[in-house]
Amino acid sequence: MREYLRDIVKCVKCGRCRTVCPSQQVQGWESSGARGRMQMALGMAFGLEPSNSLITSILTCTTCQQCVTECPSGADPHQVTRAARRKLVELGHTAPHQVEMQDRIRNTGNSLGDRSSRTAWLTETQVPVDSGYVYFAGCLASYRYQSTATATYGILSKFGVGFLEDEQCCGSPLFRMGLDASDLIAHNSRQIEAAGAHTVIVGCAGCYSMLKEQYQGFDVLHLSEFLEEKLDELSAGRLNISVTYHDPCHLGRAYGIYDAPRKVIEEICTLVEMDASREKASCCGGGGGVRMGYPELSGSMAGELKKNIPAGVDYVVTSCPLCFRNLSDTGVKMLDLADLVWMAIE
Repeated sequence: MREYLRDIVKCVKCGRCRTVCPSQQVQGWESSGARGRMQMALGMAFGLEPSNSLITSILTCTTCQQCVTECPSGADPHQVTRAARRKLVELGHTAPHQVEMQDRIRNTGNSLGDRSSRTAWLTETQVPVDSGYVYFAGCLASYRYQSTATATYGILSKFGVGFLEDEQCCGSPLFRMGLDASDLIAHNSRQIEAAGAHTVIVGCAGCYSMLKEQYQGFDVLHLSEFLEEKLDELSAGRLNISVTYHDPCHLGRAYGIYDAPRKVIEEICTLVEMDASREKASCCGGGGGVRMGYPELSGSMAGELKKNIPAGVDYVVTSCPLCFRNLSDTGVKMLDLADLVWMAIE
């Protein structure tokens, strides 16, 4: 942890992160927010023995990066918290949900522990090859939201995009929890290389962030970026519905992808913005292993986000299946961006 001392001491304890940290807004404790975690990371850097409350605090960060965008001194509690998680694992403090996630992926190649076919969603009899572009579906689309995977590939295949026959979890759940994802990175990288792809197209914000940050040797596009480029070729009709768009943390704040999904939506239907959107968008509470390890806290964060949804819209559209899942659990009518485009094409 000492290599992060420069980042830790950037925190001037102004407290602005307190106003945006979704975990602290629900729990209320100083230790449950970014400023508190920075102080605990400082203690860990000088040999502080982790207590149960310290471990819980470090593991209840959703990695949403709202603290990063709000910090006036340029501190990065997100990176420090990830380092603290790795250090806890190194010290042998691995939580039950971390162990479970490791076992799921080790045994099945996916974060859900599902032993069925990862490509059961595929309906095409002819698959384009050697186009230079491949679709990385991700675990949730492949196993829980197969209609979204089908819609996404239905769109992409019109442009000659292929897919990976032996795709595994991108490794984001392990990486966010402070665990080792190197085997998954190596496996998927070999698959992408074997497919002859120079560009990977991703529909999941978490997969996008992971591939962009931890993989090398190819370009990564989010589906919204690709669709924005192809708007004139989509042949999408106009839908008589209104929607609002939820910016996923790992797509918006992490990589600044705000305009592309909105341009696609506005081409198809009426977009009504939330009061807090773009870099100010609230976190759904599902990321960083929080949904799995602390489901009540995760659900409370989703409930807080729900209050920001404009009245009267037909759907909330997002580009992250984990946001889709967490908000759906609160009763919100959700659509993935790919589902919306597919509705307009059909």
